[in-house]
Amino acid sequence: MPTLAIHRDAADDLQAIKADGDVAGHAAILAFLQQAKCDRALLETLSEDWFGEGEAASYSVRKVVSLHRRGRKLWRVRVLTLKGLATKYRVLYTFTEDQRTYFVLGVVPREFAYDQDHPRIRRLIAVYDGLGIA
Repeated sequence: MPTLAIHRDAADDLQAIKADGDVAGHAAILAFLQQAKCDRALLETLSEDWFGEGEAASYSVRKVVSLHRRGRKLWRVRVLTLKGLATKYRVLYTFTEDQRTYFVLGVVPREFAYDQDHPRIRRLIAVYDGLGIA
């Protein structure tokens, strides 16, 4: 069965969202991650590109294409709040086939979630590289 692991940096990101006052965004992302930890069917959708797009899903999944092209298999989840609005953040993660583990590496504002030169994205890429995922 696949599992979900949340990197310390991602947990810190989530706490920073709460500290910044985005209670709805924090709650939606936290609830999503808690559900994912115990829901095998949900976990398995996390490697389905375009999952939830154009549907009445509470989240959507996409490859981070710019990083996939460079050999880094990072994905993002866009989580919706209870009101059906997208949070201002993207959950960035990777999946290891051999360990069958989804590693949540960061929760970052959508404004720079795909900017490979942003310091937080560079930090996330360094964590990814440290995992030794091929």
